[in-house]
Amino acid sequence: MTGIAPSSAFQATSPAAFHDAESASLWLAEQPQANMPAMLSSLRAEIEVFNLLDVSPRRRLKTLEVLRKAAFTVGLDCRRRCEGKPLPLATAERSALDAARHLWRSYAVGYEICLQACLDGDASLSKHAARVAHRVSFCLRAEQLTCYAGGVLPEPGFWKSFHALFLAAESLGCASVMEEDGLLGETRASSVSGQYAMALMLHLARPFSLSCGQLATAARWLARWRELARIEPSEDLDARYWPIPLDLATDGPIPENGNEDGIPRWLSLDGVLRKIRRRIDALSAGELPENLKLGGGFPAKDCAALLETLADRLQRPPPAVPADTAALPEISVGIGLAAIHRLLGGEKMKEALRSPPPLADDHLSAEQLAVFGRVVRETRPDAEAEVKVELERWRQAQWERGERGGLTLARPPGNGTSRLALRGLLAIDRKEGGYLLAIIDGLWQGGDETLFCTAVPFAGDVTPRVAEIRNWTTGEVTRHPAIQIARSEDRAYDCLLLPAGVLVRASGVRFFDGEGELLFGLRVSDCLERGGGVELWRAPDND
Repeated sequence: MTGIAPSSAFQATSPAAFHDAESASLWLAEQPQANMPAMLSSLRAEIEVFNLLDVSPRRRLKTLEVLRKAAFTVGLDCRRRCEGKPLPLATAERSALDAARHLWRSYAVGYEICLQACLDGDASLSKHAARVAHRVSFCLRAEQLTCYAGGVLPEPGFWKSFHALFLAAESLGCASVMEEDGLLGETRASSVSGQYAMALMLHLARPFSLSCGQLATAARWLARWRELARIEPSEDLDARYWPIPLDLATDGPIPENGNEDGIPRWLSLDGVLRKIRRRIDALSAGELPENLKLGGGFPAKDCAALLETLADRLQRPPPAVPADTAALPEISVGIGLAAIHRLLGGEKMKEALRSPPPLADDHLSAEQLAVFGRVVRETRPDAEAEVKVELERWRQAQWERGERGGLTLARPPGNGTSRLALRGLLAIDRKEGGYLLAIIDGLWQGGDETLFCTAVPFAGDVTPRVAEIRNWTTGEVTRHPAIQIARSEDRAYDCLLLPAGVLVRASGVRFFDGEGELLFGLRVSDCLERGGGVELWRAPDND
């Protein structure tokens, strides 16, 4: 088995706080379990020390089992601290992420020592081989979920460890043995084969292109069907849908060049895809998601869309991203709605965004005149008008990536300071042809701190506008950047991009062009999607 080796620094400087299940229970009772960061630091350090001790495999297993629930609790807390945050993560968020995933890798090392004893024929653990192998898969799955929550790729050695685990379980004859364990909150029981298939399916689902809610929902669905997946050698393969080639000798989920060399296997997802297709058909026939055991988190339309996305992605591995971005062509990128609005409209948009002063005959002004004898006016800067526009130097990895067609971009370390979020806006400088407006539909960070994103360009011409909002509670009038996207071949209506939340308290909204002319025919009807600090609204024609 392979994994992150325990830190040897503890061997000489730190005495072991526990050496068996009883001492581990006593040590755990004395820890500040309400202080999760301190608890995680202590637990990880002591697990690494314990991994170095020369104890019997049976004692090691019992000790790790005593601490397992506490490890899951602190690991889950740290995962939530970095879940769904903009990238790159802030220092405190990145520290929590690294601490959590290193805890799980260190914990996996402890169980791997027990698994190696099973492979060596240790009599005290022979009847517990299925549980030991399952515990290793649990640790690796917890590490994977932590990485996906924080928008980073698993560290080197992760997939090699998972491949080796499956091979070990195969040789012990326990890969398909169901082991009860509800700690992850997915199912009551699972097998090593099911957990391994689950890890591969989550990779195929492109987790970095799913929102937190979508990823949690997709993981819940796949967990129910993971035991239907099959990992088989070529001679046993009998798949209706196109199977996914695997190479268990590599340190990656899906090999780029098939599986002719190394240790070949095939991932067959026929059973999982049949379940998905049946639910899509049932939703189309009018069934409610709750009746199909899909949960109540999304309406039927969104459930069907997510199921269609999973069905498509589970049948084709994602394209590989170049490991070396230095040779890729360099491009200039604008980030965020306010900056892109200025890039598209020029300096004239700076004045167009200035909010008008309140009218002297407003009801509020009249009351102020009656009480104070004068009108009270706050003089505060307009954030959108004062925004500083800076282009970042990125690199273009490839075009035609993703279900809707698009591109993959890479931002090397040190080439930008902005934090990005899923569904955020980008403007790519096309030099001779202006700017290409695109929306981020995938976002993750590599091991060398390079930020990657997949983006889908908007179809249709884009024009900067100004949205004037009147607050329904205060009567205050403010102006905000807006971008109109003209209809295209695949969309029969115009759209408007607006800052998130500006219409929540609006009693009315008017749109102006860069010259200050009121656009009588431009209005909004319903919000199509939101995320990344922006909202996409339908702009229907006037009746």
